[in-house]
Amino acid sequence: MPLLISLLLLRKAKQRWQARLRQMRNFRQRQTIASPSREGSRFEIGNYFIGDLTCRYNARSPHVRCAVNPDGPCEGCRHYEARD
Repeated sequence: MPLLISLLLLRKAKQRWQARLRQMRNFRQRQTIASPSREGSRFEIGNYFIGDLTCRYNARSPHVRCAVNPDGPCEGCRHYEARD
């Protein structure tokens, strides 16, 4: 009898764990938001990137756009180099 109870408890715990993992995965997918205004730009809630991600010098930071032109704007920047 104790074996049966422990197996049932383990099964229930595994189901809860899998449900929790699904919730986290779905939440993370809903967090990512693509910016419609600029191609190559990407904004994420939590890890929020500003600037043009196709540029080699992009800092991938919520505070600084890039190492060369930290205040921006990215459009028409003379230091732009495409990433490999």
